[in-house]
Amino acid sequence: MLLTHGVVLGRSLLTVRTSALQYMAARAVPLRSLSTHTTAFRFTFAQPRPAQLANSPSRIQQRNISTLLHGSKSHQALSELRFPRGQQGRGARWEQHTKADYGSKRGNSYRNDPPRRTEITPETVIYLIISINGVVFLMWHTAMSRKDSLGDSKMLQMMMGNFATMWANVREGRIWTLITPAFSHVEPMHLMFNMFMLYSFGGDIAKLLGTKRFVLFYLGAALCGNLVSAVGRGVVLPLLRGDHSGIATPSLGASTSVVGITTLYACLFPTSTLHLFAIIPMPAWVAAVGLIGWDMWRVMSSEKSKTDGAGHLGGAAAALGYYWFRLRPHIRRLR
Repeated sequence: MLLTHGVVLGRSLLTVRTSALQYMAARAVPLRSLSTHTTAFRFTFAQPRPAQLANSPSRIQQRNISTLLHGSKSHQALSELRFPRGQQGRGARWEQHTKADYGSKRGNSYRNDPPRRTEITPETVIYLIISINGVVFLMWHTAMSRKDSLGDSKMLQMMMGNFATMWANVREGRIWTLITPAFSHVEPMHLMFNMFMLYSFGGDIAKLLGTKRFVLFYLGAALCGNLVSAVGRGVVLPLLRGDHSGIATPSLGASTSVVGITTLYACLFPTSTLHLFAIIPMPAWVAAVGLIGWDMWRVMSSEKSKTDGAGHLGGAAAALGYYWFRLRPHIRRLR
């Protein structure tokens, strides 16, 4: 009985399959549609069209200034704002993911990719500048102690000729003395104050500009400040007042770069609150204007001062020029 039912059931299934084949032959359906072998799962995703990308909201709400500072490639930055790289099709991202993680036809995979270059972080740059200032500070005191204890002034003369700004050094061709004083301090309080200001404001500026541009800005502000200081005390003051004392008076310290950093911070964040003497709150732009005005008064007055106001003004001028001609156009495009 069971055998009879089995034969009948088998014939019924054969009849159904034969009917299906006849139907598909009449409809011109390929036979591979009835293949009994299962295929692997495939994920297919529709690629977004350029028109859809243009109409979709941008995922970039706030971009780093460093991604916009490409010089002649500024048009690429604007195109990235309109068509961000993150808005790629999911299928394309999946393909990139599989090639990057599991290998591609070219043999690149996570096992044999070339090593990436390690990038210096903004915090590391700040600590490196502070460390260099500390080493030069120890060199100054070693030179002075050698002169006092041994009567040997060669090292002190070397420090004066290479780590101090004065018109005599520039006139003799030691142009590097327009930059090296930005890493040079003799008095401990001078070193501590400048490094504290660098640590307080330099980190934010380095994160915005990037490590390379921050270092260039630090050196550029030092160059402008020390050049104004050397020319002002060595050429301008002797012509205007007949005062030749500044020709041989050395000037040193990171104040030129630090004033440039604080001025640039005030330009980028004018409404941020700063506390004068850690007590009086005021906007950053008010503090910057007050400090620049104070340095201008000291330069114009005939009072003798240990503070190099001309160098401070040169560093502030470098920051204002960098902000106005380099950063401001890109910031306006983001608005």
